[in-house]
Amino acid sequence: MRINKDLAEAVLMLSCISLVLVGTTDFDSASNKTIIMTVLAILAVCMAVARFVGGKKQPANE
Repeated sequence: MRINKDLAEAVLMLSCISLVLVGTTDFDSASNKTIIMTVLAILAVCMAVARFVGGKKQPANE
């Protein structure tokens, strides 16, 4: 399955923005905040890897 580079960049950007917003917001429960930030961080790392691997696998124009 191929992942479009633009899609990977968009999801990476949104997850980073969401991480900042969640990190700076006060939550009633610290565990909820930790869980949300962990999920967003995993998503950001996965999209960064997908973008890096997707960029390497594209054939060169000949």
